[in-house]
Amino acid sequence: MSLRRFVAACAFALLLPAFFVLPSCSDPSCADGGEGCPCEKATDCGDFPFCTGWMCDGTCHRFNERVGFRCRIEPCASGEKCPGVCDGAGTCIGCLQDADCQAGHTCETGKVCSRCDDGVKNGDEISVDCGGSCPLCPGTCNVDADCPGGYCWEGLCARCNDGIQNGDETGIDCGKAYGHCPVCFGPFCKTNADCASGACELGLCCTKPCPLCYNCGFDTGECIPRPYGTYDGDNAVDPDVICAGDHVCDGNGRCALDFGQPCTENAACASEVCLNGFCT
Repeated sequence: MSLRRFVAACAFALLLPAFFVLPSCSDPSCADGGEGCPCEKATDCGDFPFCTGWMCDGTCHRFNERVGFRCRIEPCASGEKCPGVCDGAGTCIGCLQDADCQAGHTCETGKVCSRCDDGVKNGDEISVDCGGSCPLCPGTCNVDADCPGGYCWEGLCARCNDGIQNGDETGIDCGKAYGHCPVCFGPFCKTNADCASGACELGLCCTKPCPLCYNCGFDTGECIPRPYGTYDGDNAVDPDVICAGDHVCDGNGRCALDFGQPCTENAACASEVCLNGFCT
């Protein structure tokens, strides 16, 4: 630097307002340039990182490149060239719009260029090359039609025969009334097909078919004996076997002779009392 320029630079520094603090013209830190250091040209001010530059008006002043200025991302995760654009704040980013990306790529969430077949999880992808703006990932869905043979529940596909509890199921491949799968137990069923066990007992799904003179427990779905003196004409195991007419349920799961019916032994009566040839 000529003596004249050096003196001019120092004089300029002395005339700046007090709130600007510049390095001394003889400060060793200015050996490689820097903000406020004396210069003859911009290259005297130091390196030119992507998206920033130097101006020299006798002293060095840093500036940010304009939005959209081409740059290269460093370090590059893929090990190849990673072209990008400046964000106007001194940072090189992948993209601001699709036009900033290579052919076949789009500008996705995170301001990165992404393609649905580039073998990298990027953009708004949920996994490698799927999800977001790319095709759905296996097992994920937006609507029931995305799940052949099943249904969509909270973004994941479920089926009523996959052997696991998922979707809106409350048990393995079964759930509550009005759900997607057959009912595990409880109301409300109309046919055996409505229930996972295939046993619809008086409007309740039971955990298994109940034998004669048993009902399905509302709270547990287990089979419990019908009350004494009641009939059973809705047996799920064999609808042709009923307890009616001259027979009633004895309260312990047996079908036996009703009160007043002829008998020969106590065990034949629902009351277990055979007196003078009649159940009493």
